[in-house]
Amino acid sequence: MDVPLFPPRTALGDAEASAMAGAIAAHDWSRTALGPKAAWPASAATLVALILAAKQPMFLAWGPERLMIYNDAYAPLLGTKHPGALGRPFFEVWHEAAESLRPLVDRVFAGDADYMHDFHIVLDRGEGMKDAYFTFSYTPVRASEGAVEGLFCACTETTAGVLAESRRLLAEERLRESEDNYRHAVEFNPQVPWTARPDGMIDRVSDRWAELTGHQALGASWADAMHPDDRPDMRRAWDAAVASGQPYEMEHRVLTRAGQYRWFITRAFPRHDADGRVIRWYGTTEDIHERKLGEIQMRSILATVPDGMVVVDEFGRIHSASPTAERLFGYGPDALVGGSLAVLLPEILGSAGPGRAGGDVVDVTGIGPGRTTMGRRQDGSTVLVDLCLGEMTSGTERLFTCFLRDLTEKREAEDRLREIQAELLHMSRFTALGEMASALAHELNQPLTAISNYLGGCRKLLETAEAPLAGDAAAIFADAIGEATGQALRAGEIIRSLRAFVSRADGRRQATNLGDLVRESCGLALVGSTHLGISLTVAIGADLAVHVDRVQIQQVILNLLRNATEAMADRPLRTLAITAASVQDGAFKEVVIEDSGGGIDPQIAARLFQPFQTTKPSGMGVGLSICRTIIEAHGGRIQAQSQSGQGTTFRFTLPKFAEERHVP
Repeated sequence: MDVPLFPPRTALGDAEASAMAGAIAAHDWSRTALGPKAAWPASAATLVALILAAKQPMFLAWGPERLMIYNDAYAPLLGTKHPGALGRPFFEVWHEAAESLRPLVDRVFAGDADYMHDFHIVLDRGEGMKDAYFTFSYTPVRASEGAVEGLFCACTETTAGVLAESRRLLAEERLRESEDNYRHAVEFNPQVPWTARPDGMIDRVSDRWAELTGHQALGASWADAMHPDDRPDMRRAWDAAVASGQPYEMEHRVLTRAGQYRWFITRAFPRHDADGRVIRWYGTTEDIHERKLGEIQMRSILATVPDGMVVVDEFGRIHSASPTAERLFGYGPDALVGGSLAVLLPEILGSAGPGRAGGDVVDVTGIGPGRTTMGRRQDGSTVLVDLCLGEMTSGTERLFTCFLRDLTEKREAEDRLREIQAELLHMSRFTALGEMASALAHELNQPLTAISNYLGGCRKLLETAEAPLAGDAAAIFADAIGEATGQALRAGEIIRSLRAFVSRADGRRQATNLGDLVRESCGLALVGSTHLGISLTVAIGADLAVHVDRVQIQQVILNLLRNATEAMADRPLRTLAITAASVQDGAFKEVVIEDSGGGIDPQIAARLFQPFQTTKPSGMGVGLSICRTIIEAHGGRIQAQSQSGQGTTFRFTLPKFAEERHVP
């Protein structure tokens, strides 16, 4: 029974309208092993009709040449080989894969059917040699006598699925490898990784944290292992980071399983989505205990070292500075870091101006190992420093350590030494003066004694004369001789007192009423000064008992009063006020002498009580020095207060008399 090659439309359906049906009908088959279409074997015609009606890719390879007849679904699998593959031998069409396909095809023509799933083959379909995968079945087509005449194939290309599955498997393998690497990295890493939700709640922590601390640290329990003193600062910093979405970093102490606190550093970085919102936090916590202890010890050492230390690079940029260096130049903590050494040492490096912490790039390599220079503080003031420079290498970077020693105290000590030397020179002159005064007192004491003796003899002669002077003349003569004798004796007392003072003897101290001593001294000091018109005010307190050398204290008062009258000689207003009273709850008695003179020059006032300091053209400058020595030898103090043009006030104190009793 003959089977039509192209069945009626009712049997073929849409096959008649297919492109391949038209191509097969138009192809010249007479020159092929199939022969004219009308003479095709029934098995071939039936399979072609089936192929054309199928939606799955199919083809028929017929005869010894394996001529190809295929449907529309198979055409896309041929790529650029279509439509030229129609009617051509199978191995010519797929010549690049002939070695892989020939064993399969030969086995089918030998009578065995075959099925392959995701069969790998390399084909050139117009885009170069590429991997391709197919799932297909090869079925032998037999003639009526049973001989195999052709090969029928139904196939599906699975390249996309196989490659997708391969990519999936590769991704899974990489993921497993990544997780395995991550696990090993976590187990052997000294850092403790962790993650947190956008709201800052920790949701994953490495098991190493529990091994270190015994805490899980999930949620808000991360703070359980922290030092109580560190928790508030850590909480504030973490809340601020979560609110701002900025990275977090904090050093803190952690309580370990061993019951000891160790220093750790915690860092966290956010991951943002396309809109900039934080979708996750990734953090690490690392043990830095040994490094932190080293930093603390180094800061402690640098804080106590008297020399300042500044570390700079070869361009003068400051990398670190010790607390001593910060104090030396008047900067706050870490204010120097990042600045320029030229700001601190403008003399040798140059600088744009005082107080700048940066902005200058200089070459420090030519400074040399050491030198003395002027440094500039932040407020613009200067300080003399001794600079010692050392070089070191950190990796490929050259760094220089500058040791800076403040020479201010050394310079002040040198200045003080010069002052002491000058003072010793003055004191040597004062000692020479003392020796001269001692010799002079010794020599003058003898003639004064003789004067006293002669005057005493005159008085006795007058008293025993047979014809004494009569009337007022005799009385006046007697009084004059008596006064001369008294003053001669007084001069002798002063000279003896001066000699005792020069030889540092204690003199003859006795209980004395200070008020009486002041009144008596006022009378002596103002003799011959009535022409000056001085207005005198005297205020004496009660119970002013002191134990002093009467002559020496009288010398002090007389010297101060005479200085006051001389200071007011050319002033329009001449007032002098003298007071004596108890001070410091009666522990001391104080005498105050105030004048309305022209005051004392400030330069002289600073050295007022030093020897040979005077404002008088003909003065020796030893009076006030002697006054200070006398008062201090009695256990008191003397001081002066003066303002130019507004007078001077001298005051001195003496300790109270040890036995509290009224001295008449």
